[in-house]
Amino acid sequence: MALLDVAGLCSGYHKITVLRDVAFHVEPGEFVSIIGHNGAGKTTLVNSILGIVPPRDGHVRFDGQNLTGRAPADNVAQGIALVPQARAVFPNLTVLDNLELVGTRKALHAGYSERLKEAFDLFPILKERSQQLAGTMSGGQQRMLAIGIALMQSPRLLMLDEPSLGLAPNLVQQVMDRIREINVRRGVAILLIEQNVRAALNACTRAYVMKLGRMVYDGPPHPLHDRTELLKYF
Repeated sequence: MALLDVAGLCSGYHKITVLRDVAFHVEPGEFVSIIGHNGAGKTTLVNSILGIVPPRDGHVRFDGQNLTGRAPADNVAQGIALVPQARAVFPNLTVLDNLELVGTRKALHAGYSERLKEAFDLFPILKERSQQLAGTMSGGQQRMLAIGIALMQSPRLLMLDEPSLGLAPNLVQQVMDRIREINVRRGVAILLIEQNVRAALNACTRAYVMKLGRMVYDGPPHPLHDRTELLKYF
C-alpha cells in the first residue's frame, strides 16, 4: 500500500483551477521528485496535500486514511511535514529555540533528545549556531534550520518545496546530500518539489513532471537526463 496516494485531485484559488485530475503516489521510504516550470502547480499540490489549500475534488490518502478536508495540524500529527519555499523559521528566536518549539510539544516529547541530536548531526552548523538568532543566519543556514524543524516533528513523509531556491550551487549540493541522507538513514519518504531539474533528478529514485496542473511523466529519473527527452514534457 502506498504511503501517500493522490487521485483525481483538483484544487485552486477562488475561481482559478490550478490542479486538474492529478494522480500520483509515494511508497514508504521512497524518494520522489516532482519537477516542472514555475506556475506548473507544484506548490499548490503540496499545500493541497497538507490541507492548506482545500481540494475541490479527488482524494488524498496517507497510510490508507483519507486526509481530504482535514485541518493541516491534524495531517502534520499524522506524520506529514512540509518545508515551504519561504524561510519557515522564527527569526527572533535562537536556533535551539526554533527546534525546541516543535520538539518539546507534548505529543512529540518522547525521543526529543534523539531527534535534536540527529538534526545537529545532519547539520553541524545548527549546533555551532544554536544560540544565534535564526533571523541573523544566512539563507542557506535558515533553509537547513527549516529542515531541522521539520525533522523534529518525526515525520514519515517529508515534503520540501524548492529547498534549492536562492542557494549557491555548493549549498544546493550540500542540502540535497542531507535530504538524501534523511531518506536513506531514517527511511523517511521524501517528496521533493524542484525547478532545479538536475539536482532533483540526481537525488530521487522516481520522478514526475508536472505541466499546467497535470502530471505528464511518471517514471525513473534517468531518461530525463537527456535534454531532448526532458523537453518533450516541458
